[in-house]
Parts: sequence; structure tokens; C-alpha cells
Amino acid sequence: MRKISLLFLLLLGQLFIASAQLFKMDTLQFKGDTDKYINVVIMGDGYTATEQEIFIQDARSIFNTIYGQPPWSNYLNYFNAFAIRVISEQSGAKHPNTASDCNSASPHVPVSSPHTYFDSSFDSYDIHRLVIPNNVSNIVQVLSSHFPNYDQVLIIANSSFYGGSGGAFATSTKESMSSEIMAHEMGHSFGYLADEYYVGDQYSREQPNMTQQTDPSLIKWKNWMKTNQVGIFQHCCGGNSAQWYKPHENCKMQFLGRPFCSVCSETIIERIHQLVNPVVSYLPLSSTVNSPERLLDFKLTGLMKPMPNTLKITWELDGKMINSNMDSVKIDQSLLSGGIHTLNCMVADTSTLVRLDSHRTDHFSLVSWTIHKTPTNIRLGSTDNQVAFSVFPNPSKEFLTISIEMDKRAELAIHIISAEGKMIRQVSKKAWVNGTISKTISIADLPPGAYILRFNVGRLVKNELFVKQ
Repeated sequence: MRKISLLFLLLLGQLFIASAQLFKMDTLQFKGDTDKYINVVIMGDGYTATEQEIFIQDARSIFNTIYGQPPWSNYLNYFNAFAIRVISEQSGAKHPNTASDCNSASPHVPVSSPHTYFDSSFDSYDIHRLVIPNNVSNIVQVLSSHFPNYDQVLIIANSSFYGGSGGAFATSTKESMSSEIMAHEMGHSFGYLADEYYVGDQYSREQPNMTQQTDPSLIKWKNWMKTNQVGIFQHCCGGNSAQWYKPHENCKMQFLGRPFCSVCSETIIERIHQLVNPVVSYLPLSSTVNSPERLLDFKLTGLMKPMPNTLKITWELDGKMINSNMDSVKIDQSLLSGGIHTLNCMVADTSTLVRLDSHRTDHFSLVSWTIHKTPTNIRLGSTDNQVAFSVFPNPSKEFLTISIEMDKRAELAIHIISAEGKMIRQVSKKAWVNGTISKTISIADLPPGAYILRFNVGRLVKNELFVKQ
């Protein structure tokens, strides 16, 4: 579940690196290894050489405002942030005055055509306020030559008039509401959220906060119903919009200056969970120990902790819990029998801001050590992984779809176990697997009742309850 950048863009960018112009890059926030943390890159467009300090001020202001409000503020420790001082020949952003709603803009936006590095322009797709950076090849050049390991790109167009856009690159102008505009656009670009005002039929599709489902027991945000004003609200304006529904009537995805609703906050947090493993480092890594010390130390030396900290830590030795909510444990080697033992440390985010009952609520990180005790020494081996399970529909009458996501390659086996602990069926034999696998199985022959799906992932055993109707 580690980051996946816009690979095709970066591959394209390799064609331009040799001739790419190099710019200065500032660090706005550094929490840790760029391979492990989420990296936000902010770039300006329409800022001349003499306006670069203004750009840095604008970048800091936007970043601090966005990440000073939930749910971003809860996960501030998960992010690095960098600003690239892209120099344009001329100041401003283009306004060709071609959109049908230009005359309704208040204040009036004068026609302009400055030469900027990313060619940011109003009037995109015949919508005046839709400001898009059109020179994608230049964006790719800069990212490829300065910071290819990005996760999210923000572009600030140097215009004092209202505008912005989502998509691959969250974009806003530097109008007085720019931080709120960018926070909204980040909802699109980072969280893949829909607008909660009706944009048009061409943008209508199933998204985390947009649906045609009206059954409260089936709607994707069912766990938030009647909490924090979450409900099923029809989009406005009649016609096709009447077929689409949103979870809230006062969310940032509809109005600037408002908080994200619970559904949108949850979606953003889940995206954060997908991108990073909160276990940054641990000890020991892997070694042979011939120690006169009776106690062996195992510890998580680096953790990305939410604010407030909602991580739950569980330590298990040979399948039995020995400690919880501690960053370290000590194992008394004198009490270990000869042979191989397994120490697992599982870390899961228990944030109340997330209520999903699919695999996303069962997202956890695992560090596992093997302890091989011999007459002469202790041999240690260690691995870490991030694992998520999904079993749906649950309850079910005929079929179950099982989905497993793993950050790293691991051995996997799946069995169906009765409520009494008896193995009923082998769903998947033990085999090495990579990434995500999905499997649909028939349970039509099982008598109604409760069962357990037992997942053996490497040295981890995980049980998931399901109900056959």
C-alpha cells in the first residue's frame, strides 16, 4: 500500500530531464524518509524571479492552513512538504475571456495572456473559475528533475482572482480564499471526492460521497447515518441531478470555509492509510545474538503517530498477547524453549473518525520476528508488512468475495473454520503472493450460522468472522 505516483507522467518526464531548468527547492516540513512518508510538493506558476519570496510565503500559508484543520491536522506527522521555486517569464495567469460565465465574475477579471511556466489559465472547459495548468510536460519536467518521489502536487497560480481545479494537480489562485480553495481541491485530488454541489451530468458517477443508492442500510456511508448531520441528501437543480445523493448539506466539498463532513474526512484518512505504513523503523532488524543478557529487547523505534495518538499496538509471542500499547517489549530468553518462536507486533489506527466496516477498518501494520533458540545462541530474523483484509458481502447467502492487500510478498493460506474451531474447507493453499489478490467462493452448501475465515499471512494468523444466512 506504499505510494504510487503518476508513473506514466514521470516516465514521460525522463525525456525532458536533460534539458530541464533547475530551480531552488525549499523544505516546508520534514518528518522523515521520503520513501516512507507522504510527500506534498507545492509549485508556483506566474511568479517571476523577483516574486519567489512571495511564492514561498503563499506556499507556507496554504500548507499551514490546510494542515491546521481536520482531518489533515490529525495526520500532520505523516507528511513531508516541499516548495519548488518555479520561475516564470511574466507574472499572473491567463484569462482569455472565452467562458460563457465570464461576465458574472465579481470582481470583473481583465483579459490577460502572460507567458508562465505551466500556462495556467482561467476559462477552462468553458467555466470561468476553472483554473488549470495546461503545460503538463513542463510540470513533468520539474517533478522528474527535482522531486519524482511525490505523492501530491499543489500548484498556486499567481492571480488575485478566484479560481482553482482538482485532478492530477490540485490548483488554486492566491485569492483571499486560496487556502480554502486548495483544501477543497485536495479533497478531489487526494481523496477522490466529488463536489457536493451539482457540477453537471458529465461529472456524475459513484464516488465516496456521491451515490444513486437511497437505502440507508446499503448506502456506502451507512455507518455515519444520523451522526454529525450525515444523511441522504438529493442534489439540486432537477433533471439528472435528482438521481444523485450526497451525505451532507454543509461540507467543504460544497461550501468553502466549512469543515469536511464525517464521510469526506473518513475518505481522506483512508487514503492516508493506503499510502503509508505507520511503522517507520524497528529493532532488531536481523542478527544472531549470543548475549549474556537474559532479556532480549524488541522495539518500534519510529512510528507515525496521529494527533491525538489513536494507534493501538499489540504484541504477541507464539500467538499469545504479552503486551499492548507499548513501543517495546523484553523477552526473557531463559524462559524460551529450544526451537523457533514468533514475536508479532501489530499496529492499527483506531481513530473514531473512521467507521468503514470493510477491509479499510482492518488495516494494520505488522512487524514479525523469528527467534530461533539453540544451545549456543539466539538467531533473529525480522520482516514488516502492511496488510488489509476485506470479506463481503457479510452476511451472505451464496458467495463471499475475499480481498487481501499486502505491502510486501508473503506466504498466504486461507481456511474456513466452524464456530467450534473445526476446519471445514481449505480456500487457498499456502503459496507466495504479491500485492492484492481477490477471490470469490461459494458458501451455498454451508448451513446457516457464524464461521471464521482464517488467514495465515507469513507468521501472522488473522481471523475474520462472517455469517452465512
